Amino acid sequence: MSEKGKNSRKKRKKLTWKDVYQKCNHHEISQVTNVYDTFSLKSNLKNLLKNYGVPILTVTIIILIILIITFWKTIGTMLIALVLLLALAIFAIIYATYEIKLDKDGVRFKINFQETFIPYNKLIGIYLERAHKRFFFIPIHYYVLKITEYVDKEKMNIYSFPTIMLNKKKTIDFFKCFDVNVLKDAEEEEEKADEAKKILFKAIGILLIVLIVIALIVSFIMYLFNR
Repeated sequence: MSEKGKNSRKKRKKLTWKDVYQKCNHHEISQVTNVYDTFSLKSNLKNLLKNYGVPILTVTIIILIILIITFWKTIGTMLIALVLLLALAIFAIIYATYEIKLDKDGVRFKINFQETFIPYNKLIGIYLERAHKRFFFIPIHYYVLKITEYVDKEKMNIYSFPTIMLNKKKTIDFFKCFDVNVLKDAEEEEEKADEAKKILFKAIGILLIVLIVIALIVSFIMYLFNR
């Protein structure tokens, strides 16, 4: 394949949130520095349909089929169920709709009909967090944009924003507008804590295996003596 063909194929590759996460400054233990330019990042329904149009259409069709099969004799009940589902969908869309602006003096964002302004001297970090959950034993990974604000020595505000309705390319451009300085001491402490947890879990696992082996040996010896 020619070099031009390879480049065109790379351009056609769909950008995933994993790609966005790897390209952005997302370390939570960091300090925002050197804000270069003003920028506006918007979360809206257009981006949602662009990112997840096919899954949304598929789920909608499945839900409609289930409702029709279940309530085909009671049209009124089916309509009530549809209205409730539509209301929940509208509420979820409104909850996930917001705008974040990097102004000359600080970060400004609107969410849930409220506007918040954080001056740069109070801004600690802006990062992507990769969260994990299980849905019926199925592991699910999702991403959340977080902004941390310094209030005083005893308080720090953390604002969380869902990424499901963001434009992925514009999110990368947003993170290019500033640098972050990773706080190494805090990072080392976090790594030490994670290492200590790993050692603890490993020790517990070894202890359980030893206890199981001892129990099996004792049971076998008792079986021999009781024959």
